[in-house]
Amino acid sequence: MTLIGRRADTARLGELLRDTRLVTVTGPGGVGKSALAAEAIGRLGRGRSAPEVLRVDMAPVREPVAVHRRLAEAARRLPDSGRRAAVLIVDTCEHVAVAVADGLDALLRQRTGLRVVVTSRVPLGGGAGAAPPAGAGAGAAGSAPAGGAGTGAGTGGGTRRRPWPRGATLRLEPLAPADSVTLLESLAPHALLDDDGDREALHATCALLEGLPLAARIAASQLARHCPDRLLERISRPAGCLDLAVEEPRWPARQRSLRASLRWTHRLLTPAEQLLWARCSVFPGTFRLPDATEVCADERLPPGALPAVFRALQRQGVLVLRERAGGGRVAAGAGERPVRMARPVRAYGMEQLVRLGEEADFQRRCLDWTMVAEDTWED
Repeated sequence: MTLIGRRADTARLGELLRDTRLVTVTGPGGVGKSALAAEAIGRLGRGRSAPEVLRVDMAPVREPVAVHRRLAEAARRLPDSGRRAAVLIVDTCEHVAVAVADGLDALLRQRTGLRVVVTSRVPLGGGAGAAPPAGAGAGAAGSAPAGGAGTGAGTGGGTRRRPWPRGATLRLEPLAPADSVTLLESLAPHALLDDDGDREALHATCALLEGLPLAARIAASQLARHCPDRLLERISRPAGCLDLAVEEPRWPARQRSLRASLRWTHRLLTPAEQLLWARCSVFPGTFRLPDATEVCADERLPPGALPAVFRALQRQGVLVLRERAGGGRVAAGAGERPVRMARPVRAYGMEQLVRLGEEADFQRRCLDWTMVAEDTWED
């Protein structure tokens, strides 16, 4: 079954797998990285020409030694080089990115015919000459080392002992609005699609879910108990989308609600990154690095340290570049590119700000900023 709205991404991943032996698919939690990897690999061949596919899930592991053990176990299960092509999927690597990159470097040297697809919310780090994603400019392929500034406590520890394995990084973005609607309608009971009011409510729901396939699937699971209008009412509340949950034991716990998915991301961050996420949630629309510095900096987040923290939140997908009305990114100089938080991300950050007891102070600082800089952000 073809993934809705992912035709170009699927083709691009297939091209990268033909050109390089290591591809990292990155993107925010719930964007569909694992599904895209499975779809693209399934198109590499049919019958006898199909490669042997093995999957290693890194979600349960925390220590580098456990990462290397899992990769070694996978290596023993791979077919001998020359007998049959093989593709290894290494899933959910963001919390052990350094250890995974280190282990894959050794594995790719040993298995010359092996191709690897990694899924991670942060890049592992590509090599020189890594191919950029479709439609991206130079530098879109990941080249920063995993575990670099701002990757947080969960990157697997250790220092780099050898060059990172060469590879490409494909950044997966949320679905376009029309594709998001198509996905939700494909998952909804058919009877709802015959009523114009129900369809209108589903379209409004999609707009609030910001194009995340995981969010669409969770929302669709609610339609067995709630009518579309009731579902829309629930997620229209600031934290309403966070509270939606699916009772599906086959799903990983981190994917059974948007709150769980964002909690997983939150735990990957350093304390400074967590703090900036919370404080930036006071911005109601788009903002830039100088704005974040003016509103969020203090002795706990010094202005000189804030740019690195800001960039780390961009790598993690907490802050995303504003898009033009016609689709495309807004071009601007470094530090001047407007960013925003997706609605669920902002809601989660605001919860953390309230928990820190800083909501009133930073709402007031944002209001003061707004009075003199209204033209720097948009609803």
